[in-house]
Amino acid sequence: MYSDDEIKRFAMLREWVVKQIEEKEEELERLREMLTIVDNMLKQVSFKPAGMLQKEERISAGMVAGVEKPIEKAVEEVREVVSAKAVEGEYTEVRQLKTKDGILLANAYIASDAISIVPASDVRLNVNTPPFQSFFINRILKEMKGKDEERVKKGEIRGEQMLDYSIDLDEAKNIKRILIKNYRDKDRLNELINSSTWVLTRMLEKVR
Repeated sequence: MYSDDEIKRFAMLREWVVKQIEEKEEELERLREMLTIVDNMLKQVSFKPAGMLQKEERISAGMVAGVEKPIEKAVEEVREVVSAKAVEGEYTEVRQLKTKDGILLANAYIASDAISIVPASDVRLNVNTPPFQSFFINRILKEMKGKDEERVKKGEIRGEQMLDYSIDLDEAKNIKRILIKNYRDKDRLNELINSSTWVLTRMLEKVR
């Protein structure tokens, strides 16, 4: 027979083991999700699936598949994608917003009813930098919302279908996320993507 102290120790040990299992399961699930996202990103840029890469395309000297980017940087970018997915829920498409020179400005996470535009980890753009307010907010988003308000008054769409948006900022008033809900159609989606790419490019030019 075991003493009361021994039984208490066994109970504490069991609790610790259960906690370790739960933590490892959560970590494994995050790793699986990261792997799925990486595979999807590779497909979108026409890379071969990771499992089909030739043997000579090995990770070497801290680089991934010959791309001159530290592994830590790549992992951080994937973490940003996972974080955005956790915030936004399921999305069907990810578009990279780039300058003509190929500089990554932001990633646009697209769902059927919303777009979340998240600046790249090394891009810091203040919300007061022109032409964000004058062009993107006033001429694009507010005008789209105004047209929807008119359609609601005419009974063409319901109030909950009206375009809406929010801008998340950090403590320095740098843009963390642009969330646009109820874009509703492909033409608007393309206009929002093209306009945001243009305005972020102009903003980046001003802070360089």
